[in-house]
Amino acid sequence: MPSSHFSLEHEIFILDAYLKKALDQSQMEPWTRKFVDALLATMRMEELGPLQIYPATDLRAPGWSFIQPITTSHMSGHYFEKPGKHQHIRMDFYSCASINWRKLIRVCDEFLDMGIWRGTFIDRQIDERERTAIHISGEGNVILDEIDLLDHSRHLIAAKKIAEKAKDELVGLAK
Repeated sequence: MPSSHFSLEHEIFILDAYLKKALDQSQMEPWTRKFVDALLATMRMEELGPLQIYPATDLRAPGWSFIQPITTSHMSGHYFEKPGKHQHIRMDFYSCASINWRKLIRVCDEFLDMGIWRGTFIDRQIDERERTAIHISGEGNVILDEIDLLDHSRHLIAAKKIAEKAKDELVGLAK
């Protein structure tokens, strides 16, 4: 018998990544379609509407943007290049179902060949469950750091250390 309990998750994953090489602008539409399909499969989601792709209008940073409405909300991406700099992608995944950001990182690296990246995972629960906010950083598909942004005791300890260091520096300057 199916459970009568229903819960919306309200999870968001934001990814900002440098890419090791430029994406092929001439393959913008077929490449984006394959990438989005792989992300949909990973998230176990279906399209809620058509994939929309928009080429950049400011050619000082060529690239393109896309948005894909999904079963539980949307995913969007903004790829751009700055001449002489790293290529970038900025992506947002919003879902009312659970998001496995670790799997998304693997798929993104497979398609994008990511260099250094950072991400934020937010679980915006409005029920009795606690909220979660994690800052994540890595390179390629390797996660180098995870910081709980809501661990206030850790922030308090860090703030005290900073205050003590500043006090010691001021005492040193006063001598």
